[in-house]
Amino acid sequence: MPLTNVLSVEIRPDSVRRYEERIQKLVQKARQKKDPFTWTAHMTAFGRGPAIHFVSVTEDFAGLQKRGQTPEMLARVLGEKESGSWLEEVGKATQAQEITIATDRPDLSYVREEGRPQDHPLAVVTDLRIRPGLREAFEELIRKLAEAIPKVDDPTQLLTSEVIVGDATRYYTVRPLSALSDLDKQRPPERLLHDAFGASEGGLIFRGGAEAILEIRREVLLYREDLSNPE
Repeated sequence: MPLTNVLSVEIRPDSVRRYEERIQKLVQKARQKKDPFTWTAHMTAFGRGPAIHFVSVTEDFAGLQKRGQTPEMLARVLGEKESGSWLEEVGKATQAQEITIATDRPDLSYVREEGRPQDHPLAVVTDLRIRPGLREAFEELIRKLAEAIPKVDDPTQLLTSEVIVGDATRYYTVRPLSALSDLDKQRPPERLLHDAFGASEGGLIFRGGAEAILEIRREVLLYREDLSNPE
């Protein structure tokens, strides 16, 4: 099962431009050298920020080991000496960061058309933490939402991932967007379940799943081509 490695960086508000310039320099050299370490970058457009999420995918942990970690990539691309100063400059512009590894959950997803993260300029990302012992109820909610989408011909696509390194009570759902106005056409979860399964069953599914959620945060992210080294 593919693994998604996410490096989430909170940037100091007075250092955004400096941080972006350093990443752009890295991207330029990584592309020139065709380095195998690839990633896409997604910046918070609406939500808590300024923050950038760097997303890379490998087939498994063996692939992650073969690709190497960020310091190894920096040494390959920038050279030993320059990579050290690059890290120091980026560190000064960074407020906090977190690395998580998640696995795809196709059984909790609905994908209308296969695509890459860079194929959509925007995405709604929902970060969910669940209550211990209520994983089954939560997954049933997401499973039913995925089932409801084609049932009522809603335009939503739903990609779900489960965190396996990091906070293991967390899940991510991603809804790719062609434009922000796509959100006007998409039903909110409670309405989606209501329309697909009826008021009684849909309400029961929603309430049971909602009780399993401890914390939820939703953001709209903007794909940044200039900060990415995609495949």
